[in-house]
Amino acid sequence: MYIFRIVFIISLIMMDFINGTNADAQPFELVRVEHVAGFPADEPGIEKGVSACFAGAVGDVLLMAGGCNFPEKPAAEGGQKRYYQGIYAAPITSADTLDWQCIGQLPAACAYGVSVPLEDGLLCLGGNNTEKSFAEVFAITLKAGKAVVTPYPSLPTSMDNFTGSRCGNRVIVSNGLQIFKLDLNRLEAGWQTLPPLTSKKLGQPVGVFVDGQFCQWGGCTPKTATELTTLCISGLSSASASPLPPPTAAGEEIYLGGAAAINLTEQAFVAVGGVNKDVFLEAVNHPQPGYMTHPATWYRFNPYICVYQAGQWHIAGKETIAARAGAALARHGQEVYIIGGELKPGVRTPDIYRLTFN
Repeated sequence: MYIFRIVFIISLIMMDFINGTNADAQPFELVRVEHVAGFPADEPGIEKGVSACFAGAVGDVLLMAGGCNFPEKPAAEGGQKRYYQGIYAAPITSADTLDWQCIGQLPAACAYGVSVPLEDGLLCLGGNNTEKSFAEVFAITLKAGKAVVTPYPSLPTSMDNFTGSRCGNRVIVSNGLQIFKLDLNRLEAGWQTLPPLTSKKLGQPVGVFVDGQFCQWGGCTPKTATELTTLCISGLSSASASPLPPPTAAGEEIYLGGAAAINLTEQAFVAVGGVNKDVFLEAVNHPQPGYMTHPATWYRFNPYICVYQAGQWHIAGKETIAARAGAALARHGQEVYIIGGELKPGVRTPDIYRLTFN
């Protein structure tokens, strides 16, 4: 009987191998959505929620820093945008509350940069504020409960509203037209320029590594005096001249401009939120009075939680809480935290949600 059981188990393993089944082949599904109370409050106005902040998990600590909002008066009423400088940390537990503490300061108030998880910290790149766009790059690490900010080689040019990701020792940032690579094992070599993915700069795309290759979705070209804004809906990859498919739901392609994306494994990632392609394009190219005054549902932000895996998209969930733009994502094991973002143009939220995947 013992020998029979051994043979049976070996045969199952061999069948799995032949059929190619493994952890990455199983589709990621959303199994739980939880609201997590608590948001930083040390800087006046930040407690109302921010978008476009830096964020990530360092060990069992959740970090967020910077971001921007309209704290005094709504953007629709001519309110002034405020940028924040604090670095905040909260222990990651199973509780439904995050206890945020201010543990340091960014070199300058900043939003719209890129944050990339490191083995022991968070790499923050570029961004902007009311005064300038940044090329500075630095890592945030933790020491005795405080933030340590360490400069890294600056980007070749200032960048904001762009994207970036890390695979092993490689960090790549991109706005489609400008793509730069940094080898974390050879910082002295600085950033290297890579071939562009597009002929025009793209604003607010999302970028990730899939099977070791950098890929990018979403983003829009700037409107000029002679050209209207256009959207990049399909994905782009330096490894292939063919476009990568966008996610779809209810028979409609989903535009990932303004969305947030993060790897679940080296072969799979999740994308959350983003603006509606039709509403956004019409507003940019043919602005109408009162555009900022509609209720949040009118803007039709993307509520789908989209997972890209094995070269294909599937919808892991549809959640109203995912319908936001400019949010930040942080992954801790099987959990992904959605931090802040805007519910409609100019209106931020302090709500944080924890998504658990199988």
